[in-house]
Amino acid sequence: MRASSETRIEVAPDRIDLTAWLQIFSDRDYQACSPAHRAAGYFRENGVFGTVNVENVGGHLLVHHYLADEFEPHRVVLRSRDTRVYVMHLLPAKIEVIWIMEVEPRESRSAAFRCTVVVRAPPLLNLVAKLGLLPVFLRWHVRRETPLFAADVVRKIGEGRL
Repeated sequence: MRASSETRIEVAPDRIDLTAWLQIFSDRDYQACSPAHRAAGYFRENGVFGTVNVENVGGHLLVHHYLADEFEPHRVVLRSRDTRVYVMHLLPAKIEVIWIMEVEPRESRSAAFRCTVVVRAPPLLNLVAKLGLLPVFLRWHVRRETPLFAADVVRKIGEGRL
């Protein structure tokens, strides 16, 4: 299962640093980017950036423990190998979730900001997810949060925090 969304950022691409942004992206910032976002926290594990995110997607509570696979200014790949999903907030299961954020220069003063979420689940759970319309809810979720993540990046650049 995969969902992706892209929006335009009206900032010179060389001013955008996703790694710096994530390290100052607060719990409140995370919650402001989607009504489905419940909480976020950040940590380092053996020197690797990590984040714990709690969200509700399509009536399913997800608790992610992401670690950075790639951590570059224009591309961040976070992987949660053991996301705990509570199907309909009741039945716990484990899935893998990969969250990718990328910035691609378009012109000298703009860039495309892309957010992609990939969900890997065991076959039976994948079937249950599809029957429960999780792919639809995931697409809606990613489409809603992507422009708000991008706006937060732009805001922090404007404030001189990035």
